[in-house]
Amino acid sequence: MDTQEFRREHAVLLRSATRLAGLAATLQTRNDAVSVRSLIDGMNDSLVEHLTKEDTQLYPEMMSSEDQALQTMAREAFEDMGLLHGAWVAYRNQWSVDRILSEASTFNAATAALVKALATRIAMENDVLYPAAESSTLAVP
Repeated sequence: MDTQEFRREHAVLLRSATRLAGLAATLQTRNDAVSVRSLIDGMNDSLVEHLTKEDTQLYPEMMSSEDQALQTMAREAFEDMGLLHGAWVAYRNQWSVDRILSEASTFNAATAALVKALATRIAMENDVLYPAAESSTLAVP
């Protein structure tokens, strides 16, 4: 299994998420809120596409592997982190520019939690799940 595309996407997503968390922690003006909302909108397509590919293609492929250890690992990872897509959509829909500005501290906390969940998932995939998939029977010769 070739996971290099997923890893490249992870790097881009982490940079955007880190920027989002930084802006959320320091926002003070309406322009700041507009910039944050613009970043959320800009991240949306790539993040949703990435999570959809993982959740509907990659994880099911790993969970159907002949490698029992990989099956278990993928199933447990999906159970732990498969809700991130829905959490992102809810977050994106919840935070308008006006709400970001009026509830800045709540927005900052929600952003920090979401970014932490995304970073945790990416680290687990890059460091544990993908190497296991690459060395399993799913590996591309």
